[in-house]
Amino acid sequence: MERKNYTVAIDLGCSSVKVAVGERTPEGLLDVACVVTKPVKEGVHAGLIENIELVSQAIRSAVSEVEEQFGIRITEAYAGISGEFVRCARHTDHVFVYDPQNGVNQKDVDALFDRMRNVQAPDDETIMERVPQNYVVDDSQEVHNPVGSFGKKLGSTFNFILCQKTPIQRLDMALKRLGIRMLGVVSDAMATPEAVLLPDEKEEGAAVVNVGAGVTDVTVYYRNVIRYIASIPMGASAINSDIRTMSVPEKLVESLKLKYGSAVAELAPEDKLVRVNGRTPREAKDILLRNLATVIEARATDIVEFVQQEIKDSGFADKLVYGIVLTGGSAKLKHLDELFRRITGMDVRVALPEEGITGTSKAKVADPALSTVVGILLHGAELGGCMVIENPVAPAATTQSAASTAAAPGMNIPNPVRPSGMRQPYTPTPPAPESFRHVSPRQPQPTPASVAPEPAESEPVAPAEEPQEEKHQPETRRKRDWRSIFQNTFDKINKSFSAAEDEEI
Repeated sequence: MERKNYTVAIDLGCSSVKVAVGERTPEGLLDVACVVTKPVKEGVHAGLIENIELVSQAIRSAVSEVEEQFGIRITEAYAGISGEFVRCARHTDHVFVYDPQNGVNQKDVDALFDRMRNVQAPDDETIMERVPQNYVVDDSQEVHNPVGSFGKKLGSTFNFILCQKTPIQRLDMALKRLGIRMLGVVSDAMATPEAVLLPDEKEEGAAVVNVGAGVTDVTVYYRNVIRYIASIPMGASAINSDIRTMSVPEKLVESLKLKYGSAVAELAPEDKLVRVNGRTPREAKDILLRNLATVIEARATDIVEFVQQEIKDSGFADKLVYGIVLTGGSAKLKHLDELFRRITGMDVRVALPEEGITGTSKAKVADPALSTVVGILLHGAELGGCMVIENPVAPAATTQSAASTAAAPGMNIPNPVRPSGMRQPYTPTPPAPESFRHVSPRQPQPTPASVAPEPAESEPVAPAEEPQEEKHQPETRRKRDWRSIFQNTFDKINKSFSAAEDEEI
């Protein structure tokens, strides 16, 4: 039986979960074999799991579909995580050069890294990544590669990517319920750029903005180094909630937004209406598209302004030659890139996951909503494949999930096999038929044109700490009071409504 070195990635968002399977090619690219997306109706808020049972059910649905397609049972996976509980903190330290006359050598660099490994996170956080920002020789000369430089002291500033322990533990618990071991967890803000950023953008500077359902991630890249990350607890779900205030049924909000919405009100038609059906013809409502765009723009502006502030806080706003690279499910919102251009004054492009994958894979994942799961897949493939159990027979065309079949009591299954040469992983303790239609303004009994609702768009372990010799903590970055931002939005919306808005028909 042929065994393949699969990598499995799980991206858990606030509105959907995505499971991807890929395999390294001899050329070093990643071949994305399969991506499955399933809705997460409840259980995740702003990136934090709040109902583990509902989340496990959603993940099980996606995993089972993948298992049936490939005739395997998934036992290990890499996962992504995002939310306000993920943060970035800087820490600076130095070592004295062992042999100054012969210059800095690799042992001096290793000694500096060892000191950084001694830095401890606060008790309720874990360090996910340590990213060196630069090297400084004798407090004056900044160098990219210090080996060979002459000086007595070698210093560096590291970015520490920290995450609260509770969100990681809950994600781990959700996967363990499915018999899946979490090989590692990576910040979405670190994974997504690997799938979307071009080499020149990494070198010359760009900010990756991933607008998901409940969280917007910001990653600043400059000189091929991640300089800053931030997670804003606001995304497309906030826009959807505002649209709901226009008496739009929840099941139609996403379709209405993507089909007819605009993030720039002045670019929406002034006199065009769309009819949103209710339970009865009397409950149907006509909505002016200009008013719909006004609601969307008000909340989208909040998101853009917070992104702009995070880019300024990074200290690299004036160095980002390539501006903003916009991705995520909400990047498909009409004119959102234009709104970013108008507010930030920066260049903006909408990116698909295209980096590091094969040509055939690009067609499978040609959706900005899949950028993060592909990034997690690339990250996992660098660390090593995942252990899977291959079923002895080809997958049958049945509705029964492979996961349930593999886990059936008394069933004999082959022992899992891990691909050779891997690193040892860390083990952490039916839709409505008719939705809305165009109508001509103020015309009695217009003839509707059917518009089918679209599915909602989506928006998912740290290495074990070594024994500590000296206890340092990276500096703490200020936290924003995110709750206060929601109070003024409705005032902004109400003042902007057009008098031409129709009421119930």
